[in-house]
Amino acid sequence: MNPTLNPSAATIPGFRADLMVSRQGTTDISFVVKDPVDGRFFRFKEIEGFILQQLDGATPLLNVQATVERTFGTTLSLQNLEQFVAKLSRLGLLQSESADDRTQQPGRRMHGNLFYLRYKFFDPDSLFDRLIGSTRFFFTPTFVVVSALLTLFAVGLTVANWSDIIREIQIQFRFQSFVIAWFTILGVIGLHEFAHGLTCKRFGGKVNEIGFLLIYFQPAFFCNVSDAWLFREKSHRLWVTFAGAYFEVFLWSVATVIWRITDFSTWINYIALVVMATSGIKSLFNLNPLIKLDGYYLLSDYLEIPNLRQKAFRYLGARLKPFSSQAKATLQTTPRERRIFLAYGLLAGIYSCWLLAFVALRVGDFLTTHYQAWGLILFAGLLAFIFKNFLRIGLQAIFSIFKTHKNMTSLIKRWTLISSGLALVFALLYFWQLDLKVSGEFNILPAHNAEIRAEVEGIIRGINKEEGDVVNRGDVIARLSDRECRAELQKIKAELEEKQAKLKLLKAGSRPEEIELAKTSITKGEERLKFSKSHLDMDKALYEQRLLSRKEFEDTQELVAVRDKEVQEANQKLTLLLAGNRPEEIEATEAEINRLKAQQHYLEEQLELLVIVTPISGVITTHKLKEKIGQNIKRGDLIAVVHELKTVTAEIVISEKEISDVKVGQKVVLKARSHSDSSFFGTVVSIAPIANKQAEAGRDRTLTVITALDNASLLLKSDMSGNAKIYCGKQRLWNLLTRRLVRYIRVEFWSWW
Repeated sequence: MNPTLNPSAATIPGFRADLMVSRQGTTDISFVVKDPVDGRFFRFKEIEGFILQQLDGATPLLNVQATVERTFGTTLSLQNLEQFVAKLSRLGLLQSESADDRTQQPGRRMHGNLFYLRYKFFDPDSLFDRLIGSTRFFFTPTFVVVSALLTLFAVGLTVANWSDIIREIQIQFRFQSFVIAWFTILGVIGLHEFAHGLTCKRFGGKVNEIGFLLIYFQPAFFCNVSDAWLFREKSHRLWVTFAGAYFEVFLWSVATVIWRITDFSTWINYIALVVMATSGIKSLFNLNPLIKLDGYYLLSDYLEIPNLRQKAFRYLGARLKPFSSQAKATLQTTPRERRIFLAYGLLAGIYSCWLLAFVALRVGDFLTTHYQAWGLILFAGLLAFIFKNFLRIGLQAIFSIFKTHKNMTSLIKRWTLISSGLALVFALLYFWQLDLKVSGEFNILPAHNAEIRAEVEGIIRGINKEEGDVVNRGDVIARLSDRECRAELQKIKAELEEKQAKLKLLKAGSRPEEIELAKTSITKGEERLKFSKSHLDMDKALYEQRLLSRKEFEDTQELVAVRDKEVQEANQKLTLLLAGNRPEEIEATEAEINRLKAQQHYLEEQLELLVIVTPISGVITTHKLKEKIGQNIKRGDLIAVVHELKTVTAEIVISEKEISDVKVGQKVVLKARSHSDSSFFGTVVSIAPIANKQAEAGRDRTLTVITALDNASLLLKSDMSGNAKIYCGKQRLWNLLTRRLVRYIRVEFWSWW
């Protein structure tokens, strides 16, 4: 025991007068102490803070013990009190010669390591004193309301113009403009830290450090606002923590409005776009309470639990080893703290492991891809440096086995037990066989599909089916208007009947009555000719005797000639009647009839094509089919699509690294995203002979595996997706666990040398 802490001593060390103490809370009271010499902060509970106030350098510990028990109505052992005072002495919070001699020394400007480097620029306290007056507006309720409304407006602009923002980011972010973007981002980060510092200064704190920070090679600024821990008002502490993120969100809102109202090609538009693209994402990341950024400190201050992350992880560790003395001490927390530690510890642990694994895999992949063997060595060195504490703890645990087991018999028994366990594990790994399952995403395709297109032009008069209807082959899907086609068909039929009647008449020939009539006409004509010739002889005699005029004589001659021609015409008609109709005329009429019949057949086919039927059985998949009624469609236009879904095909995308284990005939089990409670079974039908090209850089090439599925229930629809497992046979557990590593060594690692 420290002799200065002996309760029988006349005096005991007193609490240092230069320490700054802040009493916080109303129900759960605590005391925050700041050491101005080295800038350290300490938090004490209510009873501990009361003891601090009693340590005036004159009151004996026995009196302090009695005062504490009387004030709080609790029992305090002298031993516990002495231990607490000794702890204060070790922390340098009690008066002593060494403590009195200490003076505040300027700290080093740079400290940290390669992955966390901190460099102090200057002491900004006097600068903030000058700025606090001119920035008074930012601490008014008016600014809070205006900035909140502006943020909501900016969110609306972002949602409405999301596609334009993405397109401009892809166009604008080029290597030539990288420097401008980098300085813009650093400027926003600087304003973020200034917001923390000015807010701390606004509520009466001091800000003595601002500088540059390098976290895992990512540059940033920092502003030391630890004086906020001394604020009595909880809201003031929360505002100091929240100020940086809130002001950056405000800058993002202003940048969004500027981007929207400025021209695309201007520099101010580009800077606004940079702020939009970076601050929006960075603010979400910064406010994440699962990592030690502003969101974490905001949650820690709100819950009034300092070092929340460390305490939560310590609590989880105590739950895993509850029998150690340290674990028992850690588990002695309030029910509220236990609930908070359990929830936050699990969430933060899972998120941190995921984030570290994600970053490590990305960095490792980059290094090994670009630098191969040297990249692997560098990556292993980085991991060893980052996790050096864990490696040291593991080595200490191994060495502790030899230190704690000096008895060789006990050590042999322990190693025999460990060896037996390892032998059992190796036996299981070698002899236990499990199914090798290769998985991949699938897409459902119909076994057969038919696109029903118009074979003739027309107007859709009616639709008989709708989307989702089950149809059989030959079912009518739609009907086109047939009014004009039917009218044309009736006209052609009438002409055909006329021509057929004419042909019949031609083939029948002349009737006997017509021949007799022709003969009668000849006899009649001959008689009239004979009479005309007699009359001509008489007129000739009279003309020679000059008893008849020349004109009258010529008229008689003309009449005789006409009668002669009539007789000749009658003979020709008789000859035609006796000879019958000409073959050419019959052939011409027959050709005309054949033309009309062909046109009739064509129109009848057109009428059949106006009734549109499905060529296969299946399900209609065309959306809003009935809305096509009244549309004028041309030949070849798509009317409906029918998928035959009683048997479907699944296209499974498999990485080229896994395809060697896939064979035709292997069992396949599929789980569709839309039917998570059902499994669908099939077999591998075929494997694509060519690998698909990489859609993105860095992605593995894939091959398509085809499987056929029975879909009598029609649960699987076209273009549905999900995940499939292909069962590739039994293999040893050891092979299953190491197959990817072995492949990597045989292919990738082999290529490095």
